[in-house]
Amino acid sequence: MLKLKPLSYFKAVVEQGSVSAAAAVLYIAQPPLSKALSQLEEEWGVQLFERSSRGMAPTEAGRYLYQRACDLLQMAAEVEEEMHAFGGGQRGVVRIGTVSMGIPRVAQMMQSLRQQRPELSFSLYQGDTQHLEELLDKQRIDLALVHLPLTSGEAHIAITPLAHSSFRALCHPESPLAQHAQLSLKQLEAHPLTLLRRKSGFGVYEQVLQSFAKQGLQPQVFADASDVPMMRYLAQQNMAIALLPMLPQDQIWEGLIAIPVPELDEVADDLVMLYRTQQETRSALRAVVDYLKQTASGVSVPELPASRQNAPYPAGRI
Repeated sequence: MLKLKPLSYFKAVVEQGSVSAAAAVLYIAQPPLSKALSQLEEEWGVQLFERSSRGMAPTEAGRYLYQRACDLLQMAAEVEEEMHAFGGGQRGVVRIGTVSMGIPRVAQMMQSLRQQRPELSFSLYQGDTQHLEELLDKQRIDLALVHLPLTSGEAHIAITPLAHSSFRALCHPESPLAQHAQLSLKQLEAHPLTLLRRKSGFGVYEQVLQSFAKQGLQPQVFADASDVPMMRYLAQQNMAIALLPMLPQDQIWEGLIAIPVPELDEVADDLVMLYRTQQETRSALRAVVDYLKQTASGVSVPELPASRQNAPYPAGRI
């Protein structure tokens, strides 16, 4: 049976670079630390470290074990925290990750459930779709609000569509385009633009460029950003027009005008909810999932095949 204490020792040695440095950090003597490392190597028949006069560097097996050990130790710490919460009367901690577009929806959910389920508490994360999928895969979060298309897939993850966005051009009131009721790609071509871009993988950035290319247009991409506040700031300084998918109820930032770009609506992001089906029976998570499903009712969202609605999704793009 795998034990956590030797893994914590191993993790410390990797991070500190030597047994002596790790022992000092852990406040233990060196012999039990060295013994724990030797037992791990003997148990699996692998060498975990390259040892030299300069210190200890993990081997390929050691690097792999380090990643898995970090995940296991983090999960153990979270389980302990949650069980202490049970003992303290806080019988539900829900860990939620969301992209920027989902923040108002998450805040609305928290406000509503605070009235209905005062014992609930929340741990919140913000990031891009790929990062949040990784956190969900590693069970670091219970639920995620992300954009389509997805970058990866895993069994036992349910997907529920929440909303379909439409594109807006956010510009300064003094922009030459500010007086238009709507904008075409041809009108936008001659102006500096900022586009939302994922840190990796296919997303809105590539789809927007493809839309321009289909019309034989070459947009002036002044900057791309994975951070919406950065795009907002550039637009507020009248440095560029920000092209962003937005939900109808999204609040327009002060000092900016939002103008529809209908030609991009077909590539606008869907906002979807992902959660692990194994944990769906947890009362706290069930309350959050039910609320988000209910608030999605009546929202126009492109239909998923019946086999994929509220069901595990396959690997790859959806």
